[in-house]
Amino acid sequence: MLCPFSFPFGRRGSLRDAINFTFRPVLGALAEKLSMVPQVTLQRPDLTQGAAWFVSKEEIEECEKRFGKDIILLPAPALFAAEMEEGGISVWSSPSSSCAIWFDKEAVPKFYKYMPSSEGNAEELGEWMRRYASAEGADMPPESVRVFSEGSMSAEALRRAAEASFAASPSLSRLDLSKKGAAAAERCDVFSSACFAVLKSAAAVGVLFLLLSLALLLQNSRLHASLEEAPRGICGAVLGTNGGNPLAYTAKRLNMLSGGYSGSSLERTLADIAAAFEELPDKKAVRIDSLRYGTERTEVEGTASKTEDIQKLRDALNRNGFSAKTGGVQQIPGGGMRFTLALSAGENVR
Repeated sequence: MLCPFSFPFGRRGSLRDAINFTFRPVLGALAEKLSMVPQVTLQRPDLTQGAAWFVSKEEIEECEKRFGKDIILLPAPALFAAEMEEGGISVWSSPSSSCAIWFDKEAVPKFYKYMPSSEGNAEELGEWMRRYASAEGADMPPESVRVFSEGSMSAEALRRAAEASFAASPSLSRLDLSKKGAAAAERCDVFSSACFAVLKSAAAVGVLFLLLSLALLLQNSRLHASLEEAPRGICGAVLGTNGGNPLAYTAKRLNMLSGGYSGSSLERTLADIAAAFEELPDKKAVRIDSLRYGTERTEVEGTASKTEDIQKLRDALNRNGFSAKTGGVQQIPGGGMRFTLALSAGENVR
């Protein structure tokens, strides 16, 4: 299954959490049986776009038993992305089934569909995909559908097609749906997140050092002023304010520069919720079903085994930068509790 995504942040460390929160309500219990591998096709400081591939863990295990654990697992139609120069539909046909991918003009996958032979042949699948793409607003004439048959292509021809496609789509060259590839992608996400945290701390220390250096320089240049007016003058020159409490204003600015703020971004909210979950002694006792994000207030709905688990989650959220308040708590028929938590920025925002 292929699910395109677009998130308003560039740090890849929180991408996996964002994808899980976005698609878990759709997948439900099926999520535990699927392996997720993200394919990032565009990344800027304020934007990350791509597609999340969800593959059955059982099918992956069967492939690895048959071909070995060192294989690189890709959807067959992806090998012909280079053939779709102006966008099109690549269809792979085998005796037992057919599958197809719709690519846009940049060779980015937009939609994937699998069809067993009992439901139709490759040509019927290609026509279905063409009508779907046209309904989504794409210019998709009949000649944009290309069918590639398993029995008509040699191993060498497949290799050449794959090399051309990897050159046309760098994100595709890094895609691997096997267990090894999924684990490598997850390690990369965790490593990126850790590096970002270290860099953020280093930047905060650098900003603090710069502010202190400027304060000392300005203090030396204002020795002729009275001691009573010196703190107010330094605060005005460095921070641009001439009234109020200089120490309180400085503390507020330093908090903002080091990452603190009254509101919250989607990236920070997802990362802090994930950090709170890591503190739970039993992560399976609580499940989040939906998240309604807002810059000033975020609402989380989920289920828990008992009220003590809800309390543990609320305490963990409070330790991770939130002011969490419990909304409605209802008994679920058959056991368990449904709850609502309202999250706002806590007083100890990092």
